[in-house]
Amino acid sequence: MIEVREAGGVDEIMLTEDLQIAAWNFSEREIAPHSALVASQHSGALVALAWAGEEAVGFVWGFPAYEGGRVWLHSHQMGVRPEWQGKGVALALKRYQRHWALQRGYDLVTWTYDPLLTKNARFNLGKLGAWADRYFKDFYGLRTGLYAGIPADRLLISWELKHPRVLERLEYIPPPPEPEGEPLALTRGEGLDLRPDRLLAPAARRIYMEVPPDLEALKASDLGLAEAWRLFTREAFAWAFSHGYRAVDLARRGPRVYYQLEREG
Repeated sequence: MIEVREAGGVDEIMLTEDLQIAAWNFSEREIAPHSALVASQHSGALVALAWAGEEAVGFVWGFPAYEGGRVWLHSHQMGVRPEWQGKGVALALKRYQRHWALQRGYDLVTWTYDPLLTKNARFNLGKLGAWADRYFKDFYGLRTGLYAGIPADRLLISWELKHPRVLERLEYIPPPPEPEGEPLALTRGEGLDLRPDRLLAPAARRIYMEVPPDLEALKASDLGLAEAWRLFTREAFAWAFSHGYRAVDLARRGPRVYYQLEREG
């Protein structure tokens, strides 16, 4: 059984350094030092650990953010040990974070993630009920570990904690949907040979865009093709967001995966 609780002092916060290395294979120079988390917790940030018995198997770290008169919680890092991924740890951490944020008057949590990591996309959009409509090019400049080899682009997730969609997903997580609407882009090939072709200019309320199902396998097979996908999807998201769409789920059709985007009206 997984228990999530706030870090209870420096010794527990120090565990986040090893968790970062385990989760993302970062070099020591690219991890967030425990001293930064200690200082931020002291100043009102959340540092929480997920425990399986006496073992720390994951953590989440977030701090207050402000823009345009609104204050919310920005979740900078969440990591889970590889052997514990896919076992509900991440979901337990996010549910704890939501409860913690609501208790302190926040109704929004944001964070960033690599849009080509499709498991993360499905978790953020489909399981949590969040959405994304902002894209940042090479946001972190990371050079080692999981994110090495191609620019560290990111989507910004908005998790509106009281939104009906979020409340629904707290009770029931539906399976990945089939893609709906019009295609945003054309692709050719399949599997590790899936290649971007060209962008379209759809006008439907719902649109979809195919992406590689496994970025890490693609990088190992053809790093140049992985970078081509990065640049292509960067352009596609920029077009979609500038035309009022936002990413709301990761859809599936057999082994193929697609971003589902929609706009109001």
